[in-house]
Amino acid sequence: MALYYSPDNLITATEGDLIEFRRLLFFGFGYCHFAVCTVDSEADFRAAVQTSRAVGDRFTIGVDSPWINIRRKCLLTRIVEKTIRNLCDGHDGGWRVNNLDAAARAKGLRPFRPDVIVERARGFLMEDRLIVYSLITDNCEHFATKCRYGQPFSLQVSDFRTATVRYVLTMISAIRHAYYSRRRPEIYILGRTIDEVTQNETV
Repeated sequence: MALYYSPDNLITATEGDLIEFRRLLFFGFGYCHFAVCTVDSEADFRAAVQTSRAVGDRFTIGVDSPWINIRRKCLLTRIVEKTIRNLCDGHDGGWRVNNLDAAARAKGLRPFRPDVIVERARGFLMEDRLIVYSLITDNCEHFATKCRYGQPFSLQVSDFRTATVRYVLTMISAIRHAYYSRRRPEIYILGRTIDEVTQNETV
């Protein structure tokens, strides 16, 4: 997988690509934000004007940062259009093209044509409505893969679930090992006592 780049890097991002933005939180931990590269803005698209933009100034369509709606008791967001540069501002993680091809092939999915991917993304953008955000079932990665492959999925959610299950199983195994390691001498002594009692009864 390629490294993450700054907005001014000359690496190409083309129409229909999924752009991954690394978000660093603390101690190296973080997450990735995904959006669909549309190359040019909606205004350019409507005017049928083909422009040549620097990579950082190319537009993307994706899920905006969610906010809490106290009255509805949920997270809300909307689909927005932003440049790669705008989505990198204020973050040290950078960006890269990540179409999640291997994961899609494993699911038997094939991408739409680039123009269809962009058309699907712009269709969601034109709806201009609030949507409920769910980290587990409806996040930015779900949106991007739905536009590209027609079926939403999120490797980050899958990896998190797998890691959580592994952690829980490891902890259970460690607890069991510690318990039986501590109990083993007692079981051994109890076994010897039973043997001695049995021998005395037979004498």
